[in-house]
Amino acid sequence: MLGNNSLTSDDYRITIDAMGLSLYDWVKALLDQSLFVKDARILAFTSQGNQKPWTGYGAVSAAKTTLEAIVRNLAIELVPYEIKANCIQPGTVDTPSFQMIPGHEKLREHSLKRNPYHRLTQPEDVANTVYLLCTDEAAFINGVILPVDGGEHLR
Repeated sequence: MLGNNSLTSDDYRITIDAMGLSLYDWVKALLDQSLFVKDARILAFTSQGNQKPWTGYGAVSAAKTTLEAIVRNLAIELVPYEIKANCIQPGTVDTPSFQMIPGHEKLREHSLKRNPYHRLTQPEDVANTVYLLCTDEAAFINGVILPVDGGEHLR
């Protein structure tokens, strides 16, 4: 947020490094040590804030956009190793992290109105998607950003 409470460029750098670039560092370290098994799955978590601006969310938005670009590139670069990389984009999940976002109450209310099912995404919805993407049946899913929000992203 700009103004008296604005983030600094260092805040952006730290957030982009922690929430975006760190995935690349982890994958590279594991690959360099030959620790991936055949048909491994890399899953990252992004948010609708990657495309929809929210006051006070700029650094996280930049980090999630970075993360998504890294996942798309990993998906292509890791094909010779038979490793898949995907992003899960949950809808609004009422977690302690979510509650730290300035104005989270308004975001929660807005999400309930936008969601076709008029409910927030539940942790179980996200866990089921993680499970799904790790099954043999999902072996050809690679390089996607998968919304898990009951269609909320469509509105």
